[in-house]
Amino acid sequence: MSKLRVGIVGLGNVAEIHLEAYKEIKEIDIIAGSDINPQKVKEMSEKWTFKGYNDHTQMLENENLDIVCVLVPPRYHKDVIEDIAKAKVNILCEKPLASNLDDANKIVEICENNSIKFYYGATYRWLSACRKARELIKQGSIGKVSLLLETFIGGRGIEGYKDLGANHYPKGGPGGGGMGLIDHGIHLIDIFSWIMDSKVEYVVGRGNFSGKSPKTEFLTIMFENGTVGQLLYNEATYSANLPYEGIFSWGGSWDIQGNLSLEGSWEEYPGNIRIYGEKGALRVFYYANKLFFFTKDKKQPIRVLDRPMPGNFALQMESFINSLKNDSELESTVYDGLNALKIALAAYKSFDTKQFVRIEY
Repeated sequence: MSKLRVGIVGLGNVAEIHLEAYKEIKEIDIIAGSDINPQKVKEMSEKWTFKGYNDHTQMLENENLDIVCVLVPPRYHKDVIEDIAKAKVNILCEKPLASNLDDANKIVEICENNSIKFYYGATYRWLSACRKARELIKQGSIGKVSLLLETFIGGRGIEGYKDLGANHYPKGGPGGGGMGLIDHGIHLIDIFSWIMDSKVEYVVGRGNFSGKSPKTEFLTIMFENGTVGQLLYNEATYSANLPYEGIFSWGGSWDIQGNLSLEGSWEEYPGNIRIYGEKGALRVFYYANKLFFFTKDKKQPIRVLDRPMPGNFALQMESFINSLKNDSELESTVYDGLNALKIALAAYKSFDTKQFVRIEY
């Protein structure tokens, strides 16, 4: 099979990560990229040697593409996806699926009506430490899981808080900072369900709004199998972590200010998930590419695949390529994106109504 021809819509920071990862993949060629910012098009097309466009519809008309990666901010996903789907081109789309459920449901309808393959960008599923943790849980290594937990409490105080702005999430709607419930927590919502292989039954929580003063965000997830997932975020305070609680990261990561590094570095506040079971526990440092296993008798590091971020972006694309070549099922679908968004937005409804919210599938 000849190489698949790939186009990119949206040439911001996340495009750098995708393109860096795709250098490893021999089955694709990056043919073209588009962005509404002419300077960004010039910079990125010269750096990555593809044809640049200021209008993605022109790119679709002129290039015979097999895959388009949708990397624009989520508020623009629906319109861009509709143009690509009507051109009968397969799509890989960054998270979250959309900024609201109306758009998300419309995206599902668009994909179904145009019979294209749509790969939802659940990149945390491809982080090596997360995949190994899931494998150990399926093997019964920590017994029945009772709790999955991620917290991120830190930042540079209220003065240092960075709202992602109306270009990402419409002002006054669900949104906030880059390490909050909607932009970051959406990853954890997806992988908690994926790790547990269980549907979410009820949620309760609170989320921030785009353009408004930040508050502590939380989401408690009750799974059908009895497991509880808990997310707790505050980006507008200061960390109480001690210096020795950091870790060296083998892969790329973002800091609290939204700065991206694609090289290994010391992380003061390393992102991590704690998973507690009846027979043991796991500590998953997803970007640092490290996993630790705890039982009654031992505490040990677990070896994981040596493909830290941005390797997860490459693994994700390789999965998509495999599905296209073999006409097989996708490992992450538009419905996964829809369900993750439903769960995240249910936090807002629960806070408004002061009630638990049942998730309907």
